[in-house]
Amino acid sequence: MKSAGITLVVVAGLMAGILLYEALKPKRMNEPTAAEIKTQMDKLRTEATQKNPGLPQSDAIKEEATKQASAMLKDSDGENRARTAAGLFFGSYYMNTRARPAYCRQRGVDLTPFVTAFDQTHRAELTRAREILARAGIDPESMAPKLQAEFVSLVEQDMKDFAAGAQVQPESACELFNQNSKIIAEAIVLPADVKQALMATY
Repeated sequence: MKSAGITLVVVAGLMAGILLYEALKPKRMNEPTAAEIKTQMDKLRTEATQKNPGLPQSDAIKEEATKQASAMLKDSDGENRARTAAGLFFGSYYMNTRARPAYCRQRGVDLTPFVTAFDQTHRAELTRAREILARAGIDPESMAPKLQAEFVSLVEQDMKDFAAGAQVQPESACELFNQNSKIIAEAIVLPADVKQALMATY
């Protein structure tokens, strides 16, 4: 199992988290439209390329996504910081339990073994994130349909990058997730500052 592919999967989850964070901002008066979500995603890609010239696109996005996640936490404290971390986690959660299985299902692969491993590995974070968002009156489940299109687009690129990093053909990527479900699920971790903010007690 090549680590380069897994690193890109982690980055894609973080990008998804940034999208969800933007959608769940407490100051919003309504849910974002699909067009707003697409605009945010395009903005992230553009900023990554502009701020990291000379880097491959996936590496540039990794740099920018990590910086943005840390900046989001620095801009908040206490309960808002926890809510930010919860939004970032849910992005990764939806990416790996909804969008990735949908992508693989379209290619004739049932990703249940990987989804089960991911759920088991990240159960504590999921429980904590749900508690935090429930206190704020936010139902992340309601965001899934609006984010699905962007997440599927993100997964398509992510799976190509993963296949390249793992040195397999793209059509083999879904099977590889099932074959190495526990290893990959355990490797998909939040940046340390995000996890600390999520699991901290306020």
